[in-house]
Amino acid sequence: MDKKYLLDISIQDLKQSANILHRAADRLDDIGHEKAYTLNTLIEDIESLIEELENGDE
Repeated sequence: MDKKYLLDISIQDLKQSANILHRAADRLDDIGHEKAYTLNTLIEDIESLIEELENGDE
């Protein structure tokens, strides 16, 4: 497999993971769980990584 394809599917996987984590964070927030903030911080890091990978930053 070529590098571009592997990068593209990795980005897609990360986007799907971020979407799943968003749902979990929303549920934690709905019940007022203190770890919702921690999870949202992780999601921000993942979304930043996705942006870097899409823009070709290394």
